[in-house]
Amino acid sequence: MGRIRQIANASEGHYIEVKEVVRLDFYVDDILLSDEFLVVPGLSEEIILGAATMQKWRIKLNFEDDRVEVDPKVAKMQLI
Repeated sequence: MGRIRQIANASEGHYIEVKEVVRLDFYVDDILLSDEFLVVPGLSEEIILGAATMQKWRIKLNFEDDRVEVDPKVAKMQLI
């Protein structure tokens, strides 16, 4: 990563220092996706998808069925 980032957390005046970034491939409904992720120490979850990734790959949260869904047309955007 080109520079260290300071990301604010829920506590006022407290920041998390992020020094690394990684590009990862991941699957949603057997559709291969790829994006860049910040490596953030001490998170309560293994991965947190941001709004930019969700918009880029047209990812939608289906709360009724407790599922993550991807627009099938997204698969056509990938190089095979």
